[in-house]
Amino acid sequence: MSCFKEGYRNIFVTIIQRGMSIIYMLLAVSVVVALLFFVLFIVSVKDGQYDDTYTPSVRMLFDDEVVKTKEENNQINSK
Repeated sequence: MSCFKEGYRNIFVTIIQRGMSIIYMLLAVSVVVALLFFVLFIVSVKDGQYDDTYTPSVRMLFDDEVVKTKEENNQINSK
Protein backbone atom coordinates (compact mmCIF):
# COMPACT_ATOMS: atom_id res chain seq x y z
CA MET A 1 0.00 0.00 0.00
CA SER A 2 2.84 2.42 0.74
CA CYS A 3 4.21 1.79 -2.72
CA PHE A 4 0.87 2.88 -4.14
CA LYS A 5 0.92 6.14 -2.17
CA GLU A 6 4.52 6.82 -3.17
CA GLY A 7 3.62 6.43 -6.84
CA TYR A 8 0.95 9.10 -6.47
CA ARG A 9 3.39 11.32 -4.63
CA ASN A 10 5.91 11.03 -7.48
CA ILE A 11 3.20 11.90 -10.01
CA PHE A 12 2.13 14.87 -7.89
CA VAL A 13 5.73 16.12 -7.62
CA THR A 14 6.17 15.77 -11.39
CA ILE A 15 2.98 17.74 -12.05
CA ILE A 16 4.07 20.47 -9.66
CA GLN A 17 7.51 20.70 -11.26
CA ARG A 18 6.02 20.93 -14.75
CA GLY A 19 3.47 23.45 -13.52
CA MET A 20 6.19 25.62 -12.07
CA SER A 21 8.16 25.52 -15.31
CA ILE A 22 5.04 26.63 -17.19
CA ILE A 23 4.58 29.48 -14.70
CA TYR A 24 8.19 30.56 -15.24
CA MET A 25 7.69 30.44 -19.01
CA LEU A 26 4.46 32.47 -18.81
CA LEU A 27 6.16 34.99 -16.55
CA ALA A 28 9.00 35.43 -19.05
CA VAL A 29 6.56 35.78 -21.97
CA SER A 30 4.49 38.36 -20.09
CA VAL A 31 7.59 40.42 -19.28
CA VAL A 32 8.60 40.37 -22.96
CA VAL A 33 5.10 41.46 -24.05
CA ALA A 34 5.06 44.22 -21.43
CA LEU A 35 8.45 45.50 -22.61
CA LEU A 36 7.24 45.42 -26.21
CA PHE A 37 4.18 47.52 -25.36
CA PHE A 38 6.33 49.91 -23.34
CA VAL A 39 8.76 50.40 -26.23
CA LEU A 40 5.87 50.96 -28.66
CA PHE A 41 4.38 53.52 -26.26
CA ILE A 42 7.68 55.40 -25.99
CA VAL A 43 8.05 55.41 -29.78
CA SER A 44 4.52 56.76 -30.24
CA VAL A 45 5.12 59.51 -27.68
CA LYS A 46 8.33 60.55 -29.42
CA ASP A 47 6.53 60.61 -32.78
CA GLY A 48 4.00 63.09 -31.37
CA GLN A 49 1.01 60.77 -31.19
CA TYR A 50 -0.22 62.35 -27.96
CA ASP A 51 0.75 65.99 -28.49
CA ASP A 52 -2.66 67.55 -29.07
CA THR A 53 -5.14 66.43 -26.46
CA TYR A 54 -7.51 69.40 -26.51
CA THR A 55 -8.53 69.89 -30.13
CA PRO A 56 -9.97 66.43 -30.89
CA SER A 57 -12.37 66.68 -27.96
CA VAL A 58 -13.87 69.99 -29.08
CA ARG A 59 -13.49 69.70 -32.85
CA MET A 60 -17.09 68.61 -33.30
CA LEU A 61 -18.31 71.74 -31.52
CA PHE A 62 -16.85 74.11 -34.12
CA ASP A 63 -18.50 74.79 -37.44
CA ASP A 64 -16.49 74.09 -40.52
CA GLU A 65 -15.21 77.28 -42.05
CA VAL A 66 -15.98 77.84 -45.68
CA VAL A 67 -12.76 78.30 -47.58
CA LYS A 68 -13.12 80.61 -50.53
CA THR A 69 -11.03 80.03 -53.58
CA LYS A 70 -9.08 82.80 -55.28
CA GLU A 71 -11.55 82.88 -58.16
CA GLU A 72 -14.46 83.51 -55.82
CA ASN A 73 -12.52 86.26 -54.05
CA ASN A 74 -11.72 87.90 -57.40
CA GLN A 75 -15.38 87.77 -58.45
CA ILE A 76 -16.51 89.36 -55.19
CA ASN A 77 -13.83 92.05 -55.35
CA SER A 78 -14.56 92.93 -58.99
CA LYS A 79 -18.25 93.73 -58.29
